[in-house]
Amino acid sequence: MIRNLIILGLLATATPVLAAADPASVAAATALVEQLDVKGQITASANQSIASMRSGAAITQMLSQQPGFEQARAANPAKFKEVLGRVGVMQANAAQKVVTAQIPAVVNAAIQAYAKNFTAAELKALSDFYRSPLGIAMQTKQPRVMAEINQATNQLMGAKIGAAMQALGPQIDAELKKLQPAAAAPPKK
Repeated sequence: MIRNLIILGLLATATPVLAAADPASVAAATALVEQLDVKGQITASANQSIASMRSGAAITQMLSQQPGFEQARAANPAKFKEVLGRVGVMQANAAQKVVTAQIPAVVNAAIQAYAKNFTAAELKALSDFYRSPLGIAMQTKQPRVMAEINQATNQLMGAKIGAAMQALGPQIDAELKKLQPAAAAPPKK
């Protein structure tokens, strides 16, 4: 989930203006990006995040970190489901517009990144690799491998990070209070 929100954040801030790369490398990078279906991968990942938003799950997860949220939701689950569902649809609709508008720029950024970091010969070799049986196996299995790594990361670190942040709550609150203006002393009589 966090990874998907990061991807959406990157999509929202992607800019199409990048330094020019060697034309031969750009051509080879374009072919590789098309071969790897980078656009399809980005779209699928964004659609997964948008579906989570649309269902209300993303806003619910975000708000569940707020003190008192779970108690309030438990007291009136039907109303929370209805409202968070509407908010989720609003978020999803807004995110979908951004994703649709920015995917071409992100694909271009991927092409430029490959072109700037690999020579045309290296890109051709990568393309050849991804057409080989091992490359095809890697492309097929890599999403499952990454999903397993992400799941393990969330299981092994997610709750512990949440607990660590919760334990820091009083200290953080004390620090944040220093940013508030000092209360005025009562007027003297």
